[in-house]
Amino acid sequence: MIDTLLDRVGNWNPQLLRELKGRLTPKNMVIAAGVSAVGQIFLYLLFNSRLIAANHALGGRHRFCTGSQAGRHYYERLPKCIPNGTQGSEINLSLWSLDFFTTLSIIGIIGLFVVGIYLLIDDLAREEKRGTLNFIRLSPQNSKNILLGKLLGVPILVYLGVLLLIPLHFGLGVAAHIPPHLIFAFYGIVALSCFFFYSAALLFALTCTGLGGLQAWLGSGLVFGFLLIVALNTLENHIPFGISSFDWLAIFYPGYLLPYLVAHTPNDLGLVEYLNVNDLGNLTWFKREIWSNSTTAFAFTLVNYGLGIFLLWNGLDRRFHNRSISSLSKGQSYWLSSSIIFVLIGFAIQNNRNYGDYADNLFDNFLMVLILQLFLFCGLIAALTPHRKTLQTWSRYRHQTTKQNLLWDLMWGEKSPATLAIALNLISVSTIFLTAIALVPLENYRLHLIIGLVVSDGVILLYASLVQWLLLQKTKQRVAFAIATITILLVLLPVAVSVLRIPFSSSNNLSIFDTTLLSIVSAFPVLLGEEYARLTTLFSLIGQSIAIAAINVQMTRQLNHLGESDVKALLSENSRSRKQLSGVS
Repeated sequence: MIDTLLDRVGNWNPQLLRELKGRLTPKNMVIAAGVSAVGQIFLYLLFNSRLIAANHALGGRHRFCTGSQAGRHYYERLPKCIPNGTQGSEINLSLWSLDFFTTLSIIGIIGLFVVGIYLLIDDLAREEKRGTLNFIRLSPQNSKNILLGKLLGVPILVYLGVLLLIPLHFGLGVAAHIPPHLIFAFYGIVALSCFFFYSAALLFALTCTGLGGLQAWLGSGLVFGFLLIVALNTLENHIPFGISSFDWLAIFYPGYLLPYLVAHTPNDLGLVEYLNVNDLGNLTWFKREIWSNSTTAFAFTLVNYGLGIFLLWNGLDRRFHNRSISSLSKGQSYWLSSSIIFVLIGFAIQNNRNYGDYADNLFDNFLMVLILQLFLFCGLIAALTPHRKTLQTWSRYRHQTTKQNLLWDLMWGEKSPATLAIALNLISVSTIFLTAIALVPLENYRLHLIIGLVVSDGVILLYASLVQWLLLQKTKQRVAFAIATITILLVLLPVAVSVLRIPFSSSNNLSIFDTTLLSIVSAFPVLLGEEYARLTTLFSLIGQSIAIAAINVQMTRQLNHLGESDVKALLSENSRSRKQLSGVS
């Protein structure tokens, strides 16, 4: 029966069959099942110990007891432990099951995503290193079938471990009186989110090929940090929903939907102070209360995942068979960047009633949009910027064909430098941003935001020019060197200026030299005060313009030199071939 099933899998997707045969060995399956079982037993013993403590707390107070509550302090708000008639306390098993359910949900999501992403990136890196990925590329299979086989087959042991977790998880949800249809809807969102993150991991592995063995650790580490921060935020409500554009990022963590499951539990679970659905009710998008009920919240999440998956698989299809092409075309980047900024501004138009007035909230939220814009364009720079070999081919082609419009090629061409495309993206995004600034009631903050936008755009264009120039060099570790350079300019230099205090300051505040230096190379000083705002902006723009012009002039010279060298080499080779042919004749 198993052989028949494997034959059917092989007929549908040979790559999946290859992955399954390599991983579904008895030893691996026993280890995966053992890890899942040990984890479940450990958590059960941990929660059972709390249950035993509640059972022996007669006369006292405990979270899982069922007696009356009184007082304002945390301990006094706990229910009083009343006897159950068998020398123990009455236990609120529904609340105990709910705590266990949510803990298992969060741990399961983090484990599923982090371990699976590490395995996928590490597998593709190993295949690339051994050269077997080139043989796979030569197979008659469709690229999407190959990558789908990787996505389903490589983390198969992780899937097995999670599958063994579901009976306990579902049973706890039913015991906590969560409607089964909501549990299944949650499973569907988790599966779709997993597909999204795994697709992003595949694209990351195919794109960032110059990082050696750091790829898997970097990718899984970034996802772990993101999930941990958002999970703690959602669980403990340290930062309430409905205050900034960062709320959009939380939507890509499926655990943010857990409050809807908690809200459908009985009203007697009054001790549930975490995962408060009322915090989600404060979240709006263009002042639309999408998260006021679970149906619209799940639908909005599905739309975001669907668009993200479509975009990722378009990049995977482009990148898999042609490593020299960018994962995102320049035409796609124009509508992508504009769409993302539009979505972020929709979340920025919110009001945190617990902090300041509406204008203060808007100003802070729009500053966060600028920060997110910076990271968005760092991603676009990585996706659009071609490497040395591609530029060398393009430069040779440009010398051979002079009729093609150079400007058009720089705007839409697949192999041309990306600096102009990044500039056009900035123009498009800035137009949307300035329109929003003009329409919302920002009062006296408009000038500060415009200054911040101008400085941020200059920094991004400087980064784009610098990365393109660095990737044109002969150095083998071009990618790692470019990442390190941008990281130093973006993060380490502002830290050095702020902490070590460059000795140009005459007071505790940053001097105009410091602020100008930071504004030239880092977009984070959009928070500068009014003292030096206009003068700093002028100096920053002058410095950025000089740096951008110098880098692009040098890069143009190098491209011309590469193209001329290739053309001369090609002509000399043709000349030698003609001489040899004439000699033979």
